[in-house]
Amino acid sequence: MSRRRKKEEEHENLERWMVSYADFVTLLFAFFTCLYAISTVDAGKMEQMVASMRESFGGQIFEGGSRTLTLLDGGVGGTSISSAVLINPEFDADDPAGLEAAKRDPSAKVILSGDAAMGRFRRTLEGLLNEEIKNNMIRIQLSERGIIISLAEARMFDSGSDVIKPGGISSLDTIATSLTSIGNHIRIEGHADSVPIHTVRFPSNWDLSVARASTVLRRMETIYGMSPKLLSAAGFGEHRPTASNDTEEGRALNRRVDIVILNPSYARLDPQ
Repeated sequence: MSRRRKKEEEHENLERWMVSYADFVTLLFAFFTCLYAISTVDAGKMEQMVASMRESFGGQIFEGGSRTLTLLDGGVGGTSISSAVLINPEFDADDPAGLEAAKRDPSAKVILSGDAAMGRFRRTLEGLLNEEIKNNMIRIQLSERGIIISLAEARMFDSGSDVIKPGGISSLDTIATSLTSIGNHIRIEGHADSVPIHTVRFPSNWDLSVARASTVLRRMETIYGMSPKLLSAAGFGEHRPTASNDTEEGRALNRRVDIVILNPSYARLDPQ
């Protein structure tokens, strides 16, 4: 009996912990692989967007975070830091040292204000979404409210659905990536044509338009971490047409989701 116990003790495995450790490493690998797999950001478009924004803003790009700069009209050649109003109290707009600190701050954002700054950012978006614009899937216009990015139903949703199609996700990801450095308020507005809808899920065009706007908003918040304080959603049903509902072409234009980058002067009219 003593010999058997001694033999068993001699064969005791002291490296059993490696099995659990290997399982843990495998789970970590699977977890990060899943994170990578669900990411739909196009790296090429990301690089193009960054380069275009640097050119549009004269090389002054302030990304991410909560500190904010306001880009005013700075002429045709781009907006310099000297023409920006710093609204973060940590930085003094009249203090050169404060301006230099703002340049180096990776958490700073920019607020587009005025037609010139809005126009430059609009041209940046048009460059990134060139193919979609050519195919009439996206329209971008400048209004007194700000920049209006209209995404056609044909690009974004199947008829009567609020589930974003793969092509719509690609376009939305390009837009959302461009907006992560912007501190403007962004309103997502759902629209429909005048053809009535009556399903269990969507009793009316009101319900469908609100659901689509909310779906786009949730993706911007959850996938890109955009601040919910800067986001809002609205549904207008068929009551804000952009074209006549008497033709199929007009109804197709009316079935859309608008992403509106609000001008600060307009956004101040909203409830705070």
